[in-house]
Amino acid sequence: MNMSLYGFGLTMGAVYVLVLAVAAFQPSLAPRNILFGISIPKSAVDDDAVRKLRRSYTGQVIGYGLAFGILVAAGILWKTGGTMPADDTQWLATLPVGALLALFGISGGLFVAFHQKAERLKRESGWQEERRTAASLSLRKERLHYPLYAFAPHLLVILISAGAAWLLYDKIPDSIITHYNARGIPDRIQDKSYGTVFEMNLVQLFMLAIFIFVNYTTGAARMKIDPADPERSEEQQRRYRKGMSLLMLLLGLGMVIFMGFLQAFMLYGGSRMNGVLIGAAGIAPLVMSAAAVVSMMKLGKGRMEASRPGEDAKWKAGAFYWDRSDSAIFVEKRTGIGFTLNWGHPVSWVILAIILGFALAPLYLNP
Repeated sequence: MNMSLYGFGLTMGAVYVLVLAVAAFQPSLAPRNILFGISIPKSAVDDDAVRKLRRSYTGQVIGYGLAFGILVAAGILWKTGGTMPADDTQWLATLPVGALLALFGISGGLFVAFHQKAERLKRESGWQEERRTAASLSLRKERLHYPLYAFAPHLLVILISAGAAWLLYDKIPDSIITHYNARGIPDRIQDKSYGTVFEMNLVQLFMLAIFIFVNYTTGAARMKIDPADPERSEEQQRRYRKGMSLLMLLLGLGMVIFMGFLQAFMLYGGSRMNGVLIGAAGIAPLVMSAAAVVSMMKLGKGRMEASRPGEDAKWKAGAFYWDRSDSAIFVEKRTGIGFTLNWGHPVSWVILAIILGFALAPLYLNP
């Protein structure tokens, strides 16, 4: 195996393993009293059957995921003969994306299967719904997420990136490399225009908007307080939400800086070495994502959800919340960590349409 294929495989393999780890340890990220989207009594969180179900899911996701990943890697080695192909590397660049989508399908299918097992376990064990939750007016008055001006450094990075491109516009080559193949060699070149020069800044702004939106949801999401232990429940909500907000703030800054470096490589370089540097710089989001996963696991450690009676039925497949009678738009997730939308609320679909519109706009602006 030559060095180019080795480096490509190492990077893609690291991404695959990271996604596999997140998928496998979903139960560890969720509240302890939520078992694959099903609420269980706090007295049952350490039950042998509950632990066995979690271990079984983790083992199966890792087993099936690794087996599939090994098959994909073996297929690449068989087709390439251990040497990076000199041309026609498009399939090699798109294969990892397909492998990740397949991994999502595998883990998602297993999650649905274990959601049904958890539902059956709760029914057969006779576990009853616990008491109704209460709202905390005092906690609602607190700011549980960082204010908008906390994202000023993110905007400053974008302005510096765009300002440099504006000032150096005349020195930018007439042909701009916009894509490198798996060998680190330019394979897509576009004529210089304001669109190609500032496209990355638009991507930065879109990413910034996403992180601001997610940060907002940490404070706007419906809050559930356990009336049996309101003080502990409030402190748990306070620590969890502020921690999530800080995580979005730091992760967003790292991603915006990375996109600025990527723009600099595209506009002011063009050699094969720059392609290698871009590949090396691509490790930065990977490291940040790994750090984010560790941070999320710490935030979620020991977390309990104050569930409402009958709420299980409103979580479709244990992951999608649908309740037309609930006025809340944002709710705390039952899978992993963070917040999600109430898909029974019309505003949620408007939000989804706006996000998709911004995400797909570049495809129409640069066909």
